[in-house]
Parts: sequence; structure tokens; C-alpha cells
Amino acid sequence: MRLIYSIPLLLCFVVLSANAAGKSAFINPAIILEQAPQARAASRALEKEFKQLEADLRSRAIKIQEREKNYQKDSAIMSTAQRKKIEGEIIQEKRQFQFDQQSVKEDLQLRRKQLIQELQKLISDVIRSYGEKNGYDFIFTEGVAYASDSVNITEEILKELSK
Repeated sequence: MRLIYSIPLLLCFVVLSANAAGKSAFINPAIILEQAPQARAASRALEKEFKQLEADLRSRAIKIQEREKNYQKDSAIMSTAQRKKIEGEIIQEKRQFQFDQQSVKEDLQLRRKQLIQELQKLISDVIRSYGEKNGYDFIFTEGVAYASDSVNITEEILKELSK
């Protein structure tokens, strides 16, 4: 008799636990960051922003190399004072070049970080909106050992980002 009462009770728990799990989905954030139109636009803008600075640095590097070559070629006919003066100037130019190169690299990294943060916020907002609109309780991004294609909504999020 107890068995008859315990089976419906067990079924209730199974149904309740299944409902408690809720509707869930998975997205691949690496694919979204790579394929989102906003990511491509940000990458192009970043490239455009730093293209001239990098070209200027390459030009300066060539000029420094040429100056060093000329110095090595002409140093035999220079006085000691002239050699020391030009050596000091070349060393100073190299230091300034390295400083400027490092500065551009840091600016690029900072700008890239800012753009990625802006993009991540946009993606997060789109995911949240999509989840609310489609009745999802959970949308997982990372740390998922397995997700079937039926719960992978990466393409749907990319479509939302394309709107």
C-alpha cells in the first residue's frame, strides 16, 4: 500500500525537478566575438586609427637604420668629437623610437581593451534581451562540458547582433 502512495509522490518530484531546471541554452562567446558585425567594424576602426602611427614608426626605424649605416661608413673620416656627437644622437633617437613604439603598443592594447569591453556589454545586453524574449531561464557561455546543437543559440545571437 505504501508503494502505491509513494509512486505518485515520486512522479511529482520528478516533474517538479524537471520544471525547476528551466529552459536553458548555450552560446559560444569566441564565435560571437569573432563573427559579430560590431566586432569586425571595431577591428577595422582600430586598424584605421593606428595604421598611420605604425607607418610613421616604420619610417622612423628605416631612417635610424640609414643614419647608422651612414655613420659606420663615414666614421673613419670623422673626428672623435663628431663621432661621439653622432653616436649620442643615434642612441637618443633609438631610445625615443623605442619609447614611442612602446607607447603606441600600449595605446593600441588599451584601445582594443576598451572596444572589447564595449562589445562584450553589447553582446551581454543582446543575450539578456534574447533570453527574456524567448523565455530562457539560463544561457550558458563557458564551462559547459557538452551542449547539443539543439541548445546552441550562437547563430541566433549573431542574427540579433546583425539587426
